[in-house]
Amino acid sequence: MSGENIIYLNGAFVPPEEAMVPVTERGFFGGDGIYEVTRTFGHKLFSLDKHLDRLFRSLAYVRIDVGITREELAAATQETLDRNLGRIDARSDYAVWHVITRGDNVMGGPSPTIVALFCVEIEFDIYAGTYVNGLRLITPGVRRTPVDSIDPKAKVLSRMNQIQAALEVKRVDPGATPLMLDGDGNITETNTGNFFFVADGKLCTSRARTVLGGVTRATILELAAELCIEVVEGDYTSYDVYAADEAFVCSTTPVIMPAVSLNGAPIGSSGNDGSLPGPITLRLMQAFIDRVGVDYVEQAMSQLGDNAAVGLAKAWASRMAASES
Repeated sequence: MSGENIIYLNGAFVPPEEAMVPVTERGFFGGDGIYEVTRTFGHKLFSLDKHLDRLFRSLAYVRIDVGITREELAAATQETLDRNLGRIDARSDYAVWHVITRGDNVMGGPSPTIVALFCVEIEFDIYAGTYVNGLRLITPGVRRTPVDSIDPKAKVLSRMNQIQAALEVKRVDPGATPLMLDGDGNITETNTGNFFFVADGKLCTSRARTVLGGVTRATILELAAELCIEVVEGDYTSYDVYAADEAFVCSTTPVIMPAVSLNGAPIGSSGNDGSLPGPITLRLMQAFIDRVGVDYVEQAMSQLGDNAAVGLAKAWASRMAASES
């Protein structure tokens, strides 16, 4: 493919080497800002309005004046995407990032808010295997930041809490994902996504007050209502997941990834008999695929281009066929 990587920075479209911010800016060394990530499906932005809703809620929470209107930011987002589409082929997609910092400078002087937009090509090889093999989850000792410190509904740049959780888990199992608990031992979310599990035919998830208000999470709740799947929000512990029938993690880029185990214990009948994703997880994955018009599972597997991709694709096709029979 051709085309130069183009980044939007404070009203200008520039190549990466010109997208400069001062190292003395507090967003750089203090995490004083917010961010947002919107995925494309078939090169079209999905739920940009909902992502911008959350972005402006986060800005209000951290008291940053972005300096441009919502309409101007939406237009800049689309133009940033359009200017970068020449760099990827038809099978690929982008995660489009918004990064906004207060602009305060430790050296003093003028400090305009910094607004940056850029496109990151999705690395499908990271996610392809998880759709049929599942995520291994571990609850780390590092707890989720309490809601009376930093409200988890705001998508803030300071993510050291989640980073430390991931580092702790990967010392135990390099391929595992942290499922973080709050100070009372209740399940919250992973370092990068919301968490759901299925028990007695009901879709269970943590209360909205204790987790990021995920756009993918909200879409799943809509799809569950359409599929007449009962959803229950509450306080849940590891005990509830150990006794669950199935579970999954969701976030913008990979969408829905089934979970195979928690702290080494299989979740439901997962793992050895081709049962992943579980039946309700699979219904939601299929409904999401129908909603966006792109089979993101096949898309991810097709990008691997090796024997592993063939095996994964067969497992996915087999699982889909079994669900329809």
